[in-house]
Amino acid sequence: MDIQKKFNAFTFLAAVLFILLPSSSSTASALNTEWTDWDGRQICYPSKYLQPKTEAEVVNIVKEASANNQQVKVVGSGHSFSSITLTSNDRPSAILLNLDNLNKVIEVSSKSVTVQSGIRVYELNSALLKRGYALENTGAIARQSVAGATQTGTHGTGKNLGSMSTQILQFKLLLANGTLISVNSNKNSDIFYAGRVGLGALGIMLETTLRIVPRFKLKRTAMPYSLKQLLVDLPMLYEKYERLQWYYTPFTDNATLLLRELVPIDTPIIPCWPKTLLEIRNLDSNITCIDWSFKALCHEADDKIKYTEMEYFVDLDQADTVVKQFMEYQLALKDTAGMKCHMEAHRCNLFTGLRYAQKDLNWMSPMYKRDIAVISNIVLGTSDVTGPPEIFQAFSRYGLENIATKYGGRPHWGKQNWANETVLRPVYPKFDDFLNMRMQLDPKNMFLNKYLKRVLGL
Repeated sequence: MDIQKKFNAFTFLAAVLFILLPSSSSTASALNTEWTDWDGRQICYPSKYLQPKTEAEVVNIVKEASANNQQVKVVGSGHSFSSITLTSNDRPSAILLNLDNLNKVIEVSSKSVTVQSGIRVYELNSALLKRGYALENTGAIARQSVAGATQTGTHGTGKNLGSMSTQILQFKLLLANGTLISVNSNKNSDIFYAGRVGLGALGIMLETTLRIVPRFKLKRTAMPYSLKQLLVDLPMLYEKYERLQWYYTPFTDNATLLLRELVPIDTPIIPCWPKTLLEIRNLDSNITCIDWSFKALCHEADDKIKYTEMEYFVDLDQADTVVKQFMEYQLALKDTAGMKCHMEAHRCNLFTGLRYAQKDLNWMSPMYKRDIAVISNIVLGTSDVTGPPEIFQAFSRYGLENIATKYGGRPHWGKQNWANETVLRPVYPKFDDFLNMRMQLDPKNMFLNKYLKRVLGL
């Protein structure tokens, strides 16, 4: 099927789904509470939305749910583009737990911090700064809970830096039978390497101990670049800079090189906020700031522009090939009949970015045993409405996902994707070990939902 036929077929399917979905959703909403994610795209209808204040309350909720064979899912900020955290409409007694009240810093030493896992990343960043410490790396968004960020493999950029999950030294896991276990690389080591990116499928992470470093400052430079020239210079730039990131506007030669460099601790601050990374595109000149590490790494806020995102992790050696093929696809799709005017009518635009991360040993991590490049495809909307789903699918599902999958790509678990067990099992060597562990720890499928059934083949 050529690109034009794919797009026409998809547009028809999207229209059909738009008509059909409200009726099924309205039935569920009449019975249960409606919950939506940050941009209103992911919706579920749990029978109860609970915000326990203590660990003991969470344990009691899980024990009661186990006795009644109820589904339990956990949510933080809801900043996922996938449906990984949703309860299932076919389990009407499902419970959705929000752990925002479990947000305390329990202990800080010179090398680690122990927190309740409901703490938001931005709260932890601020608490560490006051004590003279920092996380060595974070993602671009800091609104997630620590549990949510690590369970989905959230990452930043850095060729010698792992995801946030690699900073976990120990965690406390609540199992489906109400048992609490402590997990580290020496104690319950298989659960440790499976559970650091556990997809919310193994249990509820209640406490997390993470590695920390002395607080530090970064100089962030956003530099306009010719895309054509950037592709030539990229090998040199990758070797020279630790925390390299770049992005481009499809159909143009406009690219931005984003560099973050360590500076002396006494360097005067030139604030990185309030500008967000989505705002420093299509530049005419360099924009430079110097700030505490997390302010140079993270957005200040994520609600100025709504958007939908897909990320695929590909082996570093395959990155150039995948990027070039995706660029060719973007250009070809842009020129198909109807696409350009459709994009203009919805006032949306596209944004593609590249980041890098180091391999790790976490069973279901997209970086498992391979250094990677992360390719992001974003469809931007407005401050009120996120990017149109039909345009997003046309570029993401039929573009980036199809291309990256051919080269062993792995999707970000918390970003929109359509991957299933057929394509995921071959690229995750510990896939079946993870399935066996999930069944041992959750034999009643308390934590299983529709998304997990799809990606795990259950």
